[in-house]
Amino acid sequence: MSAIEKLFPGFTAEQKRNLLFYTVGIMCYKLGLESALGAVKTMMTERFNSNPETSGNAFAIIGLLEGLNQLCQSLGSIAVAPLIFRFKTPRVLATAITVFAALALVFLIIEPATGGQVVSYITKNGKESPDPKTYGNWTPYLIFPLFLSIGIAYGIIELIRRVIPRDIVGGDVAKLKKMDATVHIWYEVAGTSGAFFSAFMIQKLGHVYAMSVSPPLFILAAFSWWQVSSPERKISEKVLNAPKRSALGAVAHYTAVYFQSIVVGARIIFSSRKFFWLIPGYTIGLVFHRYLENGIAPNFSKIVLGDAAFAQIMNGGSNFGELCGAFIVFIFNTQIHTPIPWVRWDALVLNLVWLVPGLAYSLLTSGTTPQQYAWMVAALFMFISMGWAAGDVSLAAYIQSQLEHQEEDEENTEEVSPLGAVMAFLYSSYILIYFCLNFGLGKYLDVFANKVKAIKNDKNLAYSTGIEPFYIIAGVMFSVGCVVILAGTFIPKGSFAMNPTLTEIDSPVIDAEKAEKEYQEETEIPQVPTQN
Repeated sequence: MSAIEKLFPGFTAEQKRNLLFYTVGIMCYKLGLESALGAVKTMMTERFNSNPETSGNAFAIIGLLEGLNQLCQSLGSIAVAPLIFRFKTPRVLATAITVFAALALVFLIIEPATGGQVVSYITKNGKESPDPKTYGNWTPYLIFPLFLSIGIAYGIIELIRRVIPRDIVGGDVAKLKKMDATVHIWYEVAGTSGAFFSAFMIQKLGHVYAMSVSPPLFILAAFSWWQVSSPERKISEKVLNAPKRSALGAVAHYTAVYFQSIVVGARIIFSSRKFFWLIPGYTIGLVFHRYLENGIAPNFSKIVLGDAAFAQIMNGGSNFGELCGAFIVFIFNTQIHTPIPWVRWDALVLNLVWLVPGLAYSLLTSGTTPQQYAWMVAALFMFISMGWAAGDVSLAAYIQSQLEHQEEDEENTEEVSPLGAVMAFLYSSYILIYFCLNFGLGKYLDVFANKVKAIKNDKNLAYSTGIEPFYIIAGVMFSVGCVVILAGTFIPKGSFAMNPTLTEIDSPVIDAEKAEKEYQEETEIPQVPTQN
């Protein structure tokens, strides 16, 4: 038996080939994503804070922009269900990443066309910050349409990442966990490298030119994903024989499908304890993990450390922790039977975020440089994200395996697959919660950020003022999250065991497939193919 066969027992030759192409694509995607999103988020933080028109409400605007981006991700994620029903999943994935590449290229055209230069630095309150005079002369509000369009493409890609393993290896739980762990390991190898490389590029070239590696990497990812084969989906006679409709009719139809996906996903989630616990376990956990990387890291870096680019150093540590977490799941694939132990670990380590503001003042005022402190936070994020990644990998396999039996007869699901609907509901719930959270905390942070901007030549006062809000945000809020997520892990039947088995938590209150069929009968939507 070869080494590959030992690593992937039971995988067919086609499954191994698909796994190879998919993994290569996911690594190219993650490398480009870290450079693109890291640069755009640094761009938002620096541009809105340096522009006189937006400086006073910079973090509220950033929170609004992030929230709208998340809503656009929701549009993209909900669109996945009908898209993957009509088109092969790898084709949808490749098309979405190509659109992402084109949008990233727009920034690279605008910046030099408006006089943007390689970044230089100025010193204020003992901290080096990027010089706004090197920025291109374009309004930061231009970020809105581009970042929102990126959100739609990103939402499609991120949701498909969670459902495509079933297309590649089927519903076998062991294969799904093995594939999810394998892909996650290489995904985080690329993510860790990409985040650190992005931090280096942003500090050397600036937040726009650092994005130059993203478009070619995205195109490579699209090419690789296009090679992945996918099984043909069953289409009902009703769909095949229905008359063709106009573009306006298609828009109306898919608007209805959008809401149908949400309702179907909600009905499945609320039909059983084995699904309901995913709201705190998956959705709330994702909210806190994303805010750790997209809220705590850039906001703390800008307000306290003086340079938003340090966020990429912190996120590099987070990505390395996710790599370690995925590797742990890979090793203990058969020993840990459900995601519950991993999710409990994830909940408990959220309390470590207290250390970010807790150690900052004493270290930063005693000789530790902002960049050195960023590396310390990166080490802390590594351990926190290790728990998140272990839970995320196991949760993805758990959801896919639990819904596999409902996917066997696609004729009963019309254009909304149960797996796509459940993931869309969970992901859309996360986006709604994140929108409210990020905007509200942005307004709260502006109060302290404006105080820091008004301080002249007093490093210690600037540090103490900037650190103050993070005791609430990174301390109290994350401890509350720990309690909510931990409590959610005791919802499934048999979950009070330290390491419950799948059969113990596999007792539905209402059959999810029955709930979906009832919905189909109540809300009959004409299923009409689009014109070619």
